[in-house]
Amino acid sequence: MTSLAALPLEALDPPVAGKHPHPLSFHGVEWTDDYFWLRNREDPKVKSYLEAENAYLDAQMGPLKALRETLVAEMKARIIEEDVSVPYRKGPWLYYSRDVAGKDHSVLCRKPYLPDHPESLLEPAPAGTELILLDLNERAAGDEAFTFGGASISPDHRLYAWKENHDGTDIFTIRFKNLETGEILPEEVEGAVFEGSLTWALDGKTIFFTEGDETDRAWRVKSHTLGNPPKDAGIIYEESDSRFSVEIGATKSQRFLVITSGSKDTTETSLIPLDRPSEKPEVFLPRREGIRYSLADCGEDWFLVTNEGSVNGRVFKTPFTNRARDSWVEVLPGDEQISYGGIDAFASHVVIGARKNGVPGFFILDPDKGTTRWITAPGEGASLQGEYSPEYNSTTQRFSYDTFLQPYAVAEVELVTGEIRILKQKASPPGYDPDKYRVERTFATAPDGTKIPLWLLLPANFPRDGSGAILLDGYGAYGIAIDPWFDSDVFSLVDRGVGYALAQIRGGGEFGRTWYEAGKLEHKTTTFTDYIACAEHLIAEGHTSPAGLCGVGASAGGLLAGAVLNQRPDLFKAYVANVPFVDVLNTMLDASLPLTTGEYDEWGNPEASREVFDRIRAYSPYDNVKARDYPAILVLAGWNDNRVAYWEPAKWVARMRALNTGKAPLLLHTAFETGHGGSSGRYSALDEIALQYAFVLDQLGRATP
Repeated sequence: MTSLAALPLEALDPPVAGKHPHPLSFHGVEWTDDYFWLRNREDPKVKSYLEAENAYLDAQMGPLKALRETLVAEMKARIIEEDVSVPYRKGPWLYYSRDVAGKDHSVLCRKPYLPDHPESLLEPAPAGTELILLDLNERAAGDEAFTFGGASISPDHRLYAWKENHDGTDIFTIRFKNLETGEILPEEVEGAVFEGSLTWALDGKTIFFTEGDETDRAWRVKSHTLGNPPKDAGIIYEESDSRFSVEIGATKSQRFLVITSGSKDTTETSLIPLDRPSEKPEVFLPRREGIRYSLADCGEDWFLVTNEGSVNGRVFKTPFTNRARDSWVEVLPGDEQISYGGIDAFASHVVIGARKNGVPGFFILDPDKGTTRWITAPGEGASLQGEYSPEYNSTTQRFSYDTFLQPYAVAEVELVTGEIRILKQKASPPGYDPDKYRVERTFATAPDGTKIPLWLLLPANFPRDGSGAILLDGYGAYGIAIDPWFDSDVFSLVDRGVGYALAQIRGGGEFGRTWYEAGKLEHKTTTFTDYIACAEHLIAEGHTSPAGLCGVGASAGGLLAGAVLNQRPDLFKAYVANVPFVDVLNTMLDASLPLTTGEYDEWGNPEASREVFDRIRAYSPYDNVKARDYPAILVLAGWNDNRVAYWEPAKWVARMRALNTGKAPLLLHTAFETGHGGSSGRYSALDEIALQYAFVLDQLGRATP
């Protein structure tokens, strides 16, 4: 097979983006942006340029067509085509989803709950009793960008509301279905955003949702009453501070609508009784800068997780009758080794998400006894997620977990005894043999001496003489913890001798809030140096060499990619940057763009501060491209992406092309049909994954079908 490097030079001439100097000035600093013009999506020259880039990529990747087709076939063969989720109970029904062979999306269903036959949970619905709530394949109608934004069932179980999007943006339409007649109602509510669930009032006709402003920030809570014109939806709550966005949800007891207005550092919660949906929201505790809290109701008490007095959080309770701060009683104190997260409550117990010494899990709190029980996944190196458990009077909490080598399992834990039952272990992919692989955990040493965990998925016979190949993944932002998970697609790399490494760098939340804060704002460059330390560690320990090391990052992980490539391009053979946030300075100087104002607590506000301006300018990938040899880079963008605008990767590629002194390929692909998440279908998404894997394998000299 011919590789990209073997093509004649004349076949490698890429499109050239014209330079049109655009003057910029802030804080007395003046500079020009030669590719600012690419922001104008109404200019036909912009789309023509991006289409030329796509054509160039297609031509250069042409020799890898057979490999890409093989990769798609392999990944498709690993999909469990027919599968059913573990049903959850809500009232008299069990709700679940089914995957159908050959279909991209799930079919959402329900069947009757049979309390005298608990074994029926995982059995097919008796003939004639299954009700299809929604076939997402019908809703998608072939649209690659179709996104299902969640759904909610009315309290009487007669009406089904859901959010959907067809263009890849974060703006959704709310639709309704009468489950008794099967009719999809004609009324459509436009302008809902992804954040926040759809929440019904107890009257069964009023539904709450969040609406976006001109920057798509979730800033309003509105209520729509079925039968009324959607345009007449009432404004329930409005957040005027542009750093904050709002989310909504109901407490498990269904007593309250919870409106949470939050920035990255501060939250404030307001409540509306769901049996009195016309009441005005009542603030639980007035906001204080830097103080975050979340709450749940258990019996006649509120339980709260807050960072007040403890960076990783502590837990309080206070009675319904007195929410004043001086009435709070501490239930669980702060602990440097424990980071508390979300909180939920049943009638008898409180469940608190947490990470303990970096391990994900949750605590079960018995308020009457004052005891706690720690629950986590069995074994080491797992992801764990709480699963939807909506029944307030339930005695069990659902959770799921998976590892690099074990597909996800769904389990439940008895709240009183702590007994864990595995409800379902997802089947392994056809032909999968875990003995062919091994998992390792190692630690890189950051420049300040901090140990940075690295999880590795490797072939069982992976060498340690530096001849191996590794794909190093990283994110490190927003306090999001990234743990090992089962990804059947990645075995197409590992089976070809390419190991996968996951770097748990600072800026993420793997070790709590302190881990996050060590990689944000004025400490952001720590994220980059942590990742570089991980790359150097893999080389020093003989896992790979610069000729065998590739990197991958998406979104904020794409910012990581751009910063690292500017600092240490010599460490990598190739890099994949997916919807990369690389034009950081320009984006953070433009408050009219989606997300910008809400990101001030993450990166800083360069318009308000010369210090912040200089700090961001010093690492912003686009602003720091220089004449140097860059490795092979594949960059992916979405035309309808309203989180990382298409022009960020486009401008970055154009500037690297102009300054790159090396000969490695630099490729850009813009998906004109999708947004930030790419194609949403489980089959249609495989083409994009295969493109990335083929690019990596080719650069590593392993591009054999």
